[in-house]
Amino acid sequence: MADEKALPWWAARLRAERERRGWNKPEMARRLLKATGRPYPPVPSLVRQILGWEKGEHFPRDWTAAYATAFDTTEEELFRPPPDLGLAGCGDDGAGSEGREVDATKRRDALRLGLAASVAPAAMAAVLGEAAGEAMEFTRFAGASAVGAGTFDHLQAAVAAIDRSYTSEPPAEVFAVARAYRARVHELIRGPHTLKEGRELYVWAAWLSELLAWLAHDLGHPLTAEAYAIDSFEHADQAGHDVLCAWAADALASIATYTDRPAHAVTAARKGIARAPATHPIAVRLRAQAARAHARLGHRDDCDGLLREAAGLYERLPVRAPAHHGIESRALADYAMTAHAASVSLWLGDYRQARRQAESALAASEKGPAEDRSTSREAIVRIDLALAAVHLGEPDTAADLGRQALASPRYVKSVLARAGDLDAALTARYAETGYARDFHERYVELRRAPAGRSA
Repeated sequence: MADEKALPWWAARLRAERERRGWNKPEMARRLLKATGRPYPPVPSLVRQILGWEKGEHFPRDWTAAYATAFDTTEEELFRPPPDLGLAGCGDDGAGSEGREVDATKRRDALRLGLAASVAPAAMAAVLGEAAGEAMEFTRFAGASAVGAGTFDHLQAAVAAIDRSYTSEPPAEVFAVARAYRARVHELIRGPHTLKEGRELYVWAAWLSELLAWLAHDLGHPLTAEAYAIDSFEHADQAGHDVLCAWAADALASIATYTDRPAHAVTAARKGIARAPATHPIAVRLRAQAARAHARLGHRDDCDGLLREAAGLYERLPVRAPAHHGIESRALADYAMTAHAASVSLWLGDYRQARRQAESALAASEKGPAEDRSTSREAIVRIDLALAAVHLGEPDTAADLGRQALASPRYVKSVLARAGDLDAALTARYAETGYARDFHERYVELRRAPAGRSA
């Protein structure tokens, strides 16, 4: 330790006060953290800072209140400069109380600002020297981060790989990988990082949570699915990422629809519509989502208006759009305009129109690029087509389409949920036929199977 006389007055005082109480530096650090309630920096880091403060390398500007609390005094008392610095005021020299109050104000102002007209030239030089050290410390902490140089490149590669596997691999396996990465991003958010890095970490957190919401939905756990979708929206909102907020709302709307909460689905879709740019495919998809939910509520006028809005936006979409979970997002708008519209017609009782729309959706999906196809979405379209066939008096066609849907190589609970609707419709109308019995047996067999496997 340097000679106390060579130290700045505040450094010598902090060391003396600590040693008078018999505390070592780790104990001082613990008491400072207790005074502030801060979880960061960790104690070893704070011990190094205490060493620097007591050596006079820089002034503990952000920790003066914590020091005062730890030493059971006031900031003014602890950090009042000695009289020989020209900041101590007049003392009790016969001046009135008004004069003493003015001097106290001067002392406080000088302490807070680090300079004042009453500071002696030597003290001024010391203050300016300390200020240079503080500025360097501010800069160092602004760039302090535990986020490695390649972290974001690694996250981008990992999420791209998860996206590619989303529509082809068993959802339980993809969920485990995505969850591990989401937990790692959470650790990075809680650790030291720059403001710029923090925003980017929030974006990655939102992407992963939105993906986990869909995977949990596929695995038949709506509570987990909704929790991740809410988390995605919140992180995207904190990052100011409107498109990602819209995707999270899309997941929330779909989850609510499949759990028979159409009013909640409408609210979620409207929340997303408010954030979705008009030129992005998600704006089309959200309106179709809202229309589908209104159909479950029997609101034909709302359905018609939302589908008209969706069609108008669809016509103005750019030819290419960013991919979403490995699928070109315009393809998701195509699906919404046909498959969601088929569901709307089906739930409103327009069965012939539902058949035409479902056939269009299936044809468009089968002709599309292999990387944009989703066997689970195609299975759901086949079930809608089968439901239309039931109501049009074609149980053989309905049962055959239902069996095709249940043979999907990517078996997920959302498909099984819609298959339950088909089983109920066939049983209600054609219970005595072999078509209905055969489909029911296959449906019951799959209902007993675990979700998340490949069929």
